[in-house]
Amino acid sequence: MKRFLLSGILVGISLLIFAQPSPGPGLNTPADAAPRKGSIKGKLIEEGSKVPLEYANIAVYSQTDSSLIGGGIADLNGDFIISDLKPGTYYIDTKFIGFEHTRKFDIEIGKGQLDIDLGTIILVPSSENIGEVNVYSQDKPIVYEIDKKIIDPAQFPTTANGTATDVLANTPSVVVDIEGNVTMRGSSNFTVLIDGRPTPFEAADALDQVPASTIRNIEIITNPSAKYDPDGNAGIININTKKSKMIGLTGIVNGSADTNGSLSGDFLLNFKREKINFFINGNLSDRRRNGSFESENITWASDTITTLSWGDQNRGYKGWSLKTGFDYYFNDFNTLTFNVGVNGRNRYNEGLSNFSESSSSGFSLESSTENLGEGKGEELSFGLDYRKTFEGQEGREFTAYLYYETGNGEDYSLYNQYDGTKELRRGQKNWEVGDDRQFRFKADYIHPFANKMKLEAGYQARIDRDFEWNDVHWYNTVEDYQPSPESEYYSETYFKRDIHSLYSTFSRSGEVFGFQAGLRTEYTNRVMEYSKTDEPYTINRLDWFPTLHLSFQLPLDQQLIASYSRRIDRPRGHFLEPFITYIDAYSVRKGNPAIEPEYIDSYELGYQKQIGKGFLSMELFHRKTNNRVERITSVYEGNVMMQTIDNVGVDYSTGLELMLNTNPTKWWMLNLMGNAYHYAIEGELNGVRIDVEPSFNWHTRLSNTFSITKTTKFQFDAMYHSPTVTAQGSRKGFLFTNMAVRQDLFKNKLNLTLSVRDVFDTAKFGFESSGPDFYAKRSFDMKSPVFAITLSYKINNYKKPAKGQEGMNGQNGGEGDMMDMDGGEM
Repeated sequence: MKRFLLSGILVGISLLIFAQPSPGPGLNTPADAAPRKGSIKGKLIEEGSKVPLEYANIAVYSQTDSSLIGGGIADLNGDFIISDLKPGTYYIDTKFIGFEHTRKFDIEIGKGQLDIDLGTIILVPSSENIGEVNVYSQDKPIVYEIDKKIIDPAQFPTTANGTATDVLANTPSVVVDIEGNVTMRGSSNFTVLIDGRPTPFEAADALDQVPASTIRNIEIITNPSAKYDPDGNAGIININTKKSKMIGLTGIVNGSADTNGSLSGDFLLNFKREKINFFINGNLSDRRRNGSFESENITWASDTITTLSWGDQNRGYKGWSLKTGFDYYFNDFNTLTFNVGVNGRNRYNEGLSNFSESSSSGFSLESSTENLGEGKGEELSFGLDYRKTFEGQEGREFTAYLYYETGNGEDYSLYNQYDGTKELRRGQKNWEVGDDRQFRFKADYIHPFANKMKLEAGYQARIDRDFEWNDVHWYNTVEDYQPSPESEYYSETYFKRDIHSLYSTFSRSGEVFGFQAGLRTEYTNRVMEYSKTDEPYTINRLDWFPTLHLSFQLPLDQQLIASYSRRIDRPRGHFLEPFITYIDAYSVRKGNPAIEPEYIDSYELGYQKQIGKGFLSMELFHRKTNNRVERITSVYEGNVMMQTIDNVGVDYSTGLELMLNTNPTKWWMLNLMGNAYHYAIEGELNGVRIDVEPSFNWHTRLSNTFSITKTTKFQFDAMYHSPTVTAQGSRKGFLFTNMAVRQDLFKNKLNLTLSVRDVFDTAKFGFESSGPDFYAKRSFDMKSPVFAITLSYKINNYKKPAKGQEGMNGQNGGEGDMMDMDGGEM
């Protein structure tokens, strides 16, 4: 029955795509009488001096939907020409470093005039004099759209040597704590996409794997439409990476280092011709977060045992990746993209911990523990994308992609406990080794109608297969041991999950009111088999996910946006694994195969107002989470603590998010972000009602960017996060500050950034929890301040057009600062 239903839907979509009625007279013209294409040309000069502006950037956009159509750069004499433009109405955006952006609207190609000459366009320098210093304006770091926020990493110099995690620390809706943990509006359960595609990594690994220097922009989608996967409690973070759109060879190379010992480097190269675009990119990194910790655990049963510990903790992430592929443009309406990628990773945690144990019965012990934890893995992936547009039918589109990934992983942990004389008391090694395969297929169709209405529909299949074995070895003398299926601790886990999805959305955009309504249904078949149990853990279920987005355009550049979405957060395979893993002599963790997915109802009401070149944004939000999943602490045995997860009930988050972006002067951009919300949790844990007082949580972030000259920027950030509560305890508040200076050299080919993280050494982390038979307290102090240097070099060996010739192919034109690799204006 399911196969019949799926086949019927796919046939229906195919008929919509390929069997549409004739578009009418003038659109189905024979090839030998195809309509001619036109061009836009002009000349760019500087105000006052009348000097031609060589290398100034020109982008052509459709005036109907603001989609990028083409672009080019001015030649030695400031002249440009953009050819191969279909009949229609366009506007152009001209940009050059140190000059105000200039736009010209209502450029109409057709009706007897195909070649448009805009004449001379004068660009005005964006500077004002303060004493003897010239200062310059800059682009917006954040842009709001109806269903997402778009972040430009280029506007945050303090993140230049970091990763996507560091960029997110400067964005609304997102909090990054001292240990690098990321949450969206209080939740750590969200989905990470890279270029709109799923990633096989955990969210933290995916964010740490992407260097900030390779990111074009980041989309924060807190209430996604039905088109997107509904996974993730708090929404979606989509990282769009850089890709050049210029003819010829272009590229960028970055390198960075800091006083923590972190080193990283990455590169991106593009070679483009009329029909084909080749690309290759790679990165190599060793990023470290070092610090010290203190903890206190008290357990009581027949005896009360107090365990104090302290020491240094070195955490890090080593990774490498290489990806290559090509885009092939069959014609103006059909594009095929193929890519292949390989990567490796190792998230590690090592240190030497000191322990002091004492009990009410008089027992005492001084000891130390050597800890090492590694999570390694390698993946090989293939991707194939196809995009088809339709001549004469703007907005009509069919896209499809295939993705296959295979990989292996090994989590290895070791601890050796020594007594006061440095003799080995006991040790333990743990292995979790396995392989995984993932397959994705997705097809989407967009059909526009009159009056700015649009229908979207699609199908997606997600197929996951994982196998893993686990072994544990205990010892009290140093010895060589190899894991074996004969071990009493050896076990195997097999995980299978198939998800089939169908969705449809219908939208209309108007000058005053717009809406988008959608529905997604997903069938999930999940089986997990564990070698030490007889019965598999299964889920066989059909879920429905409605979404609704509304927008109201108000007078005086004001906009009101409302939205609702239902979402799901499914536990990953390793959260289900029911075996014990030792972290050190006093800490273990265990999965929970009986865990249920979280179901989330999310509501938002947003208000935006343009204020000059800045804006004010406010968002009210309410999120209800059913089957709330929490990390649970309990006593495993004696004074050994166990971490696991469980469904604890329902939680509620209701709050307000505020952002103000303003330019007090042309040389000073100020961003003030704040988030305040009320959090409450209701339910039971181990048969006992959760008795935690609701908490009022807030955080604020102030970012100042000063354009000292047209080649020099200085930035200073300050961030504070308030205390919050969990099902078993609370987390303390923390404050940290960052600053950076960026210098552009050699006509912006080379960028040098010097940054300082946690300038005043205020980044402290503290957590407390308690239960019927334990109390635990832990604090972490990051090694600060951390000084970093980053170098970035652009390769612009592009094919420069001669005067009077085409600046760039109209289908594949560029935008932004000559290369999409610089991010451009959003």
